[in-house]
Amino acid sequence: MKIRSVSALEDELKTFLTNPHTANNLKEAVLKAKQILEVKKNSNYALYAIALHDVCVANKVAPMADYTQAIENFKHLIKIDPKFIEAYLMLIKIYREVDRDKEYELLIKANKVFPEHYLIMFDLANLMCFKTGEKEKGLELFSKCVQKLPMVDTAWAALGSAYLLNRNLEMALKCFETSLAINPENLTSTLGVGVYHFEHANFKEARNYYEKSLMINKDSFWATFNISLLNLLEGDYENGLKVYEKRNKDQFLKKYGGCQYPEIQRDEVEKGTNEKIVVLREQGFGDDIMFSRYLKPLKNIGYDVHFACPPELIEFFKLSPDLDEINISSTIQPIHFNYRTFLMSLPWITSNFVKGKIGKPISIDWNRFDKSKVKVSNKIKNALDSKNLKVGFAWSGKPTHLRDQVRTMDVSLFGNLFDSKNADFFSLQKFSKKEDLKFLEKYKNVYNCEADLKDFLHTAYLVNEMDVILTIDTSLVHMSGTLGKKTFLFLPLVPDFRWGLNKNQEWYPNLELLRQAKIDDWTQPVKEAKKLIKKLSS
Repeated sequence: MKIRSVSALEDELKTFLTNPHTANNLKEAVLKAKQILEVKKNSNYALYAIALHDVCVANKVAPMADYTQAIENFKHLIKIDPKFIEAYLMLIKIYREVDRDKEYELLIKANKVFPEHYLIMFDLANLMCFKTGEKEKGLELFSKCVQKLPMVDTAWAALGSAYLLNRNLEMALKCFETSLAINPENLTSTLGVGVYHFEHANFKEARNYYEKSLMINKDSFWATFNISLLNLLEGDYENGLKVYEKRNKDQFLKKYGGCQYPEIQRDEVEKGTNEKIVVLREQGFGDDIMFSRYLKPLKNIGYDVHFACPPELIEFFKLSPDLDEINISSTIQPIHFNYRTFLMSLPWITSNFVKGKIGKPISIDWNRFDKSKVKVSNKIKNALDSKNLKVGFAWSGKPTHLRDQVRTMDVSLFGNLFDSKNADFFSLQKFSKKEDLKFLEKYKNVYNCEADLKDFLHTAYLVNEMDVILTIDTSLVHMSGTLGKKTFLFLPLVPDFRWGLNKNQEWYPNLELLRQAKIDDWTQPVKEAKKLIKKLSS
């Protein structure tokens, strides 16, 4: 009888797993793997077959899949064979479903081990651009992908998207056009050209490309979402809000919970039911503050409303009489709910009962304010006692925001404002760049309040102490707008939909817009701000 060597058995298993006709027969692969492991306990392909089978078993009970055993097996395989690329790729795929942070960590590690591997570079670049905010590093990796496979249309499309995020619009357009020359039906590039026109305020052309994207794929989320944003921006709230409901909500269910309750639809909303409904947050702190105005109308229709909001906002929301009858907590309470909905869905689902597209901000009762809950440094206290004009300001938002480049100003532009006489400036944001802090430290009339911003009750206190607020589009504008503080908002040529395209906006009566006259040029808004401060401080 002929006895095959372990190497021969491993080669046979490798062929079995890579052959399209046998690759899915994991039961047979496991039998072969166990035969090998009896002789060679650290055989990489044998262990790989076992791990693949674990994945297959877990997938059978999705979405309740438990990948624990598969993860441990792949991690063990990487430990004994750090060059086994297949184990990295499968573990990355699992982490993409269960833990994006671990996916990122493993991609970083894999990229060091396999620096020229196209798929690893591509996936890591995607996370850097769209999740971690490392947009420049993501751009570099996508550039390497294009260099490696220059005839792949998806590589050019991804590079174009990275250039969009880094606000190099002309390079983005060239990449999208190159991608479309290779494949005229590349969905990402078609959408990308639409975004290029959108950012230049060429809305007719943008819509044409978005609609062309739907012809390529009628189920395209981004095409549908971009059309909804364009409708809202142009003031068509009826169609805009309807289409906006098709946004990706599942990501927030995974993050915050609530999937066990059915999502209420607009036509299901009825008066006087007293049914329990949990309202889930989904996006940023500013959205939580802005759309909290719709909680009371939902209560008035006749629902028992529970709002699962960020813990940082709970103390601030306690200042509002409008929310007294809303059950607010930082988690979903362990009770049965009849329905779930999302905070930014409230304008749509209440629209059959609430007249007008925008309600008033929640009211704030400062008699409820408990000074003992807010402590600020002596330096800030003393500065607040000054008779100078007190200007609160913010110049940057979250680096992870997809439009961060138009929601952030170079802080050096504020240097033109800081030399104003009889004015003190208070930075009311967290610092994301050390160089920004160094710049502000040069000015004696600029005070860094970062250490005093412990939660939004502290933010509210400091905002209330200001005479005026100057800010880009971040949570500060919603806080100051809600508090009724005189506020000036720096806006790009094409802003977020809620600010519209007109000179004025309808969300906050005390808010005025300082809009760019030319794309990516803050010269005019800063000049206007300079005049305002001079007038207010004289």
